[in-house]
Amino acid sequence: MNNVACLKIQMKVEAISGWNYLLQKGFTLQGQAGVSVREFLQNALGYDDCFIDETVRTIFLNSSPVDDIDTAHIKEGDNLALGSAMPGLVGICMGRDNPYKEFRSGISVKDESADESAVPITVNVKIFSTLAVESGEDVLKKGISINAAQLAEFLEGRKKQVIDANGMGTEELIANLQKEEGEIQVTVAFS
Repeated sequence: MNNVACLKIQMKVEAISGWNYLLQKGFTLQGQAGVSVREFLQNALGYDDCFIDETVRTIFLNSSPVDDIDTAHIKEGDNLALGSAMPGLVGICMGRDNPYKEFRSGISVKDESADESAVPITVNVKIFSTLAVESGEDVLKKGISINAAQLAEFLEGRKKQVIDANGMGTEELIANLQKEEGEIQVTVAFS
């Protein structure tokens, strides 16, 4: 069996939109304990400040909305949900740095002290809506970790879109993924 613990997949360009489903379902990324949400977005996802400030308008950390991404810090096992601006009054209220944030002040992330240990951590990430469309290809090119069985199920319906996967044919790839336990690191490029 080929080792698929670190998998590089090349797919046809029309496959890009299908990956938005997996980005919304969730994946994990490695980071460093004690970094701010902004630093995690920069380092783990490759977002620049302009993209973060103008496009990443909705951020939830462990199910709580985040306003100040420079004072909220990431720790092991955190759940981070990201999206662009959400529609409607609820969307406006849940977006960061808005005039209505006081409506939800009781559930917002409070300033937290940073963990000074700087140890590697794993963070659960979900990217929603147009943010997945806008940044998904770059995120996948950089790499994510995902459950091998979930990836096998996803690729099962997209066999004809796979160009290459570590030199394996699609059937072999899916069979190997089904045998894997837990998560695997995967990078995806489209052409």
